[in-house]
Amino acid sequence: MISLKRTVATAPSSMCEYWASQDGRFGWFLCTWHPEDHHALEEIQAEIKLTILNSDIQRVSKLEAGKWLKEFFAEFHWKLHALFNKTEIKEKGISLFLALMYENELHFVQFGRLFCALGNDKSIKPVGLKWENYHVKSLKQLRLLGMDAEEIRTKVQKVVIPEKHFFLVLPGPITRKLFGDNFDPGSVKVLLDSMSQSPDANWLLLSNEPELVKTKKRRFNTLHIATFTLIFFTIIAILYVIFGNRFFEGAWRNLRTLFQSNKPVSIHEIPDKLNIDNDKIRGYIKQALNSPLREVEINLSWNTDLPYQVTVAPCFDLDNIYIAGGRFLTAYSKRNQRALKWKKEFDSDVLGISYINGNILVSLEDSKVCNLNSKGEELWMQDMEGQVKLYHSLKPIELTNADNPRIDGSIIILPSEYGIMVIDALRGEVLHQVTFKGKLQYLSQYDSFQSCFYAVVQDAMLCLDLKILN
Repeated sequence: MISLKRTVATAPSSMCEYWASQDGRFGWFLCTWHPEDHHALEEIQAEIKLTILNSDIQRVSKLEAGKWLKEFFAEFHWKLHALFNKTEIKEKGISLFLALMYENELHFVQFGRLFCALGNDKSIKPVGLKWENYHVKSLKQLRLLGMDAEEIRTKVQKVVIPEKHFFLVLPGPITRKLFGDNFDPGSVKVLLDSMSQSPDANWLLLSNEPELVKTKKRRFNTLHIATFTLIFFTIIAILYVIFGNRFFEGAWRNLRTLFQSNKPVSIHEIPDKLNIDNDKIRGYIKQALNSPLREVEINLSWNTDLPYQVTVAPCFDLDNIYIAGGRFLTAYSKRNQRALKWKKEFDSDVLGISYINGNILVSLEDSKVCNLNSKGEELWMQDMEGQVKLYHSLKPIELTNADNPRIDGSIIILPSEYGIMVIDALRGEVLHQVTFKGKLQYLSQYDSFQSCFYAVVQDAMLCLDLKILN
């Protein structure tokens, strides 16, 4: 199985990023490098990373890998070309390596001065672009991404990493230093560590390690299970007879005698008749009969600073969280570390947003209502005779069994200026309370799929998990 051994990058001139599935059989690796140390490279590196994260790279199959890489970079080359031309960077192009991993096979592309090698402890060989004499090539021959104002040729390489082999990605200056006349492939990791403080330090090292042999689990047959079960219940029966004081038999006899008597007995008198005098048991019975739940807590799941001041309550769907401030509406992913999905600007300020029938309904200050799909695409726009108020911030929210099956009856989520209280709707008992350091500005509706609320406190968004035990 492929494992990641080392990644080194020096901002803002270089970057190393990666993603892998949970089982480690699929993933992607990204490396970029530039010879200059210009502050404008920070924006360009961020644009490269965000473009790849927001693409459909995680859904590309092995059969479509080559086609997808060619189409992606044919379009992205022009985007980078426009970005570089707006800067004062001398070399208006970047070296880039991007690989899609399918188990131990890589489908990758190279641009510029990033080179690859495949080797083991005894030998090493170049893969893809050759690093010999690269330093005497012209910029046009290097094929830097975003450099030329013409279509770029994208060549997709394939390589299988055999077991006990490594795959290395390096920039040109490090390649010339590393692969000298006396290079020893067995000491590649030590040599890389010795150059980690170099201003050109940037590399990616992958290795195909043999999988560990799993020890065979012992399986019990039917005879073993039956024997263990019989022994277990025998021990329980012996302990019950010795220490249990025949509690169940005595209680059952008293209960049977109680119902056979002619004198009617109300249900609340049963514990007295059965000689159950423990006040704690009475309290448990009362709580079980009257309370909508046993225990409830509001815990902070995550929080994040917001890029601008939010002016309406957030809303959500199954995949995204939507926040609005001024004339902007922004969508963030719930799953991918709250990555930015899209951002839309309107002609006037947003008065409210609501998730209705699978779409986002947006009320605007200029008496218009806009309907968007989850991708931020406008479905329709309607003029109204007046402003439509969709905003429902800091009002009580009732939760019932329909919202959370662990609730018997209903509870009320009561937001205030600096906190939130959870109240039993029937008895008015405060079940839980949380206080914020800052002012609570907005609170979303209950997200029944994630069992949480989204709150805006000062300049941050908080995800508040509602933990219910019953």
